[in-house]
Amino acid sequence: MLSGISTLSTPLDIMSFVIIPYSIGFLYNLLLKRIIAVEDTFKKTLFLFLAVEDLETLTKKIDQKLRTLTRHEHVHLTDRGNSAIFLAMHIAKKMNPKADILIPDQGGWFSYKGYPQFFGFNIVEVKTDYGIIDLKDLKRKAKTGSCFIFSSFAGYFAEQPLRKIKTICKKAGCLMIEDASGAIGDTKLCNGNYSDIIVGSFGKWKPVECGYGGWISVKSKEYFDVAQEALSITKVHPQFYREIGEALKNNKFKKLLALQNTVKQELKDFEVLHRDSRGLNVVVKFDPRVLAYCIEKKYPYVLCPSYIRVNERAVSIELKRLSF
Repeated sequence: MLSGISTLSTPLDIMSFVIIPYSIGFLYNLLLKRIIAVEDTFKKTLFLFLAVEDLETLTKKIDQKLRTLTRHEHVHLTDRGNSAIFLAMHIAKKMNPKADILIPDQGGWFSYKGYPQFFGFNIVEVKTDYGIIDLKDLKRKAKTGSCFIFSSFAGYFAEQPLRKIKTICKKAGCLMIEDASGAIGDTKLCNGNYSDIIVGSFGKWKPVECGYGGWISVKSKEYFDVAQEALSITKVHPQFYREIGEALKNNKFKKLLALQNTVKQELKDFEVLHRDSRGLNVVVKFDPRVLAYCIEKKYPYVLCPSYIRVNERAVSIELKRLSF
């Protein structure tokens, strides 16, 4: 007994009884932690894979939605609406290198006047009736035009005769660029059956309001082929596809059309420009009572003359700025 106890009581034997069980427990815990770590890594990898797959599906879905809305087969999202306008002019210069670019004399957008210089275009203004294109003047000037860029709704308040504009531009060999920022979702405008190129913005105060971003669509892939470098620097962050999906669902277009009609009826005693034309805003020749009306209704407004509305002393009731 004593000798047995003495044998078991050597320092080495004591350490083996203590260390061996401890080592097994330590290894077990270490292995368990590694299994958990591998499992977490697998879950994260799977999540990222599914997220990428989901984003790819969403991207295809948004692209198809824009194809349907524009009736163009080829679409590209941009960081801004102005980037889309720049791309459109770049494409026009490549595809149809004539000297002039045609723009409306009012009811357009600032970039129509600012960007042509980058491509060596001469700016030629087409006469309008408070923004609506004068077709006779367009016919006279279209032959020297590389392209004609205009808004679907002049100044966001008056509908353009898209089919008639297309007939003139096609006969003259002038590309037709439709700025459909205010018309996306319409059945007549934002129409790739007529327009060679369509551009638009998803920025602040637009019917499809995302706060930023835009698009360009074209009828022929060749148009994008000649602008690959420019297209590559106007891509959007993948997250934008998630945001624009929601914005497209909340398109204010139809509500704005209905509200414009209501406001025109309420202002029946005032001189409303293009009263019988569809649009989003309402433009009225200046009268202090119109300002009082806007204040009472809490409608935002801007005073004209202004190139982006009308070159007339008037009040533009900015219904498109409203939230619904």
